[in-house]
This record gives sequence, C-alpha cells and structure tokens, in this order.
Amino acid sequence: MLLDLLGVVYDGDTPIPGAAAAIERLRKAGLPLRFVSNTTRSPRSKIIAQLVAMGIEVADEELLTPARAAVEWLRNHDRQPHLLVHPDLEAEFSGLEGGNGRAVVVGDAGEGFDHASLNRAFRELAAGADFVALAVNRTFKDADGQLSLDAGAFVAALEFASGRSPVVLGKPSPDFFLSALADLDCPAADAVMV
Repeated sequence: MLLDLLGVVYDGDTPIPGAAAAIERLRKAGLPLRFVSNTTRSPRSKIIAQLVAMGIEVADEELLTPARAAVEWLRNHDRQPHLLVHPDLEAEFSGLEGGNGRAVVVGDAGEGFDHASLNRAFRELAAGADFVALAVNRTFKDADGQLSLDAGAFVAALEFASGRSPVVLGKPSPDFFLSALADLDCPAADAVMV
C-alpha cells in the first residue's frame, strides 16, 4: 500500500484526524507500507521526524521522495549532480561527486532560483549534462497558507531554453510509483494508493 503524505497523513504541520490510527490498523493487518511524498524542499530525516512527532513511526526505507529516486537514478547512470535544489536538500546528494557524466538536478530551490543559478544550470545542459527534474509541480501551499511557485515553472524555463525535456523522477512519474512497488515486491495490479 502506498500512502501519500500531504493531504492524507498531514496538512502542513497538522495531522489529518484519524491518520495515525488508520496507519496503525494497516500495520496490524500486516500490510506492507510505503510513504510517498513529492516534497523537494525537506530532507528525508525532517519528514521522518515530522511523522514521528505525529505519532507515526516510519522506517527510512519506507519513505520514498523524489530526492531518493534521483540519488538512485544518478548512481545507476554514473552521473555527478549539478544541483539546483533547496539548500536543505543538498545533503541528500552527498557521495555522488565521482560520476563519469553530469546531470542537472532541479527541485524546489526556493530563494535559490535566480538568473545566475538558472543560467549555470542551462550552461550545464548546453554542455551535454542530463536533465533531471525532481517534480514538475506548478504550485504548492506554502507555510503562510498561500500558493507559491513550485519547481515546475523553473523546469519549464530550462526545458524551453535548452530544447530538452527532463527525466521526471517524482509524482506523477509512473517510474516513481513502480520504484515504491518494486521495493514492496508488489505488482501494480495488487497495489492501493491513497
């Protein structure tokens, strides 16, 4: 069973009523779970700590994020990342410095999206680097409750400028969900996504 986080388990820092109890019932029923999130700002450790604070125990291997999928992709393709991500997410990519090729990895960089950073990423793409997007969301509900631009607008800018389409590793990429199911050894026809 795959469980989304935002809107299913919590809304910002507020737990969804009954979510923790429902997850506990699923665990007691013996159902294998994976938690999937499209966040490209928060590191896995912060997400897990947030869930624990809500009374939901989650093992590291039970959480799939676009950053985790990207690290796996970079390793499988022997690529060194050029990161255009939020500073809080950079540590997720440590240890990938020695790849034989380059890949521009774009997530929600927040205030890090400026002309200089976008131009550096564009130049990497122009020089032949692979293009990886953690997500292509248009907007998200920010901490202040208002909508904010998400990474999708900046991915689109780099796509337009470079003439190249990215490999999308977060939702709604089928590979993202298939990766979670493979980890569970569960065929897609037998899976449930909430």
